[in-house]
Amino acid sequence: MKIAIHQPNYLPWIGYFDKLDQVDKFVLLDTAIHSKSGFINRNKIKTPQGELWLTVPLKNKEMPINELQIANDLNWQSRHWKAIESNYRKSSFWALYSEGFEQIYNEKWDTISLLNLALIMHIKSLLNIKTELLMVSDFKRDFGSGNTRNMNIVNYLDGTIYVSGIGARNYNNETEFTENDIKLIYQDFNHPNYEQRFGEFRPNLSIIDMLFNCGPETMEIVRKQRNYTE
Repeated sequence: MKIAIHQPNYLPWIGYFDKLDQVDKFVLLDTAIHSKSGFINRNKIKTPQGELWLTVPLKNKEMPINELQIANDLNWQSRHWKAIESNYRKSSFWALYSEGFEQIYNEKWDTISLLNLALIMHIKSLLNIKTELLMVSDFKRDFGSGNTRNMNIVNYLDGTIYVSGIGARNYNNETEFTENDIKLIYQDFNHPNYEQRFGEFRPNLSIIDMLFNCGPETMEIVRKQRNYTE
C-alpha cells in the first residue's frame, strides 16, 4: 500500500495532485505548525500582468494548521473569486468548472484547514482521483515529529511504500524506513507544459490554471510526465 503525507495547502499546485493520484492513501498533515513560507493560505494564478498571489488572511499564524482561524472581516472571498473569474472566464473550460468553485467561495469558512479540505476534495473529484484522503487530526494520536512522525503514520496505516517529495531527500532517514519494512520512493515531478492564456508559459501555479485551460485532459497530461526515483 502506497502512502503520501502532505500539509493541506490552499488551491494546491499540479505536483500536489500528481502525488495524490499515485498513492492509495493521502494523509493531510493538519496538526503541523504553520510555516509562513509555506502554501497553507496562499497560491498563485496567472494574469495578463504575470503571476498573482491569492492569500487567505489569518487571525493567528504560529499555530497547528487545524487551529488557524481565517480573518473573515477582510472580505478575502470576494476578492479571490473576482480575481479567479476575471482571469479565467475566457478560458476553454471555465463554463465546465466555475460553478463548483463559486459555491465554495460563497460559503463561510472559519478555519483554513476546512476550506483547504473542501477545495482539495472538490478538485480531486473533478480530476477523478480515487485516492482516500485522511486527516492526521482524526487519528487522535501523537506520531512524533519529522521523519519519525511520517514513518509512524505509514506504519499506523499498514503502508508498505512511502512516496515522498524529492525535496525531502536531505532530511529523510532512509534507514528508519528500511528497518520498519517500508520502501521509500521519491516523486520526481516533471512539470508539464500546457496551453495557457496571457503569453509566455508560467509553471508552478495553482492547478486551477491547468483545469480551466485543459479541462478533462488535465490528469492524462500529468500522468504522461510522471517519474519515480529511489
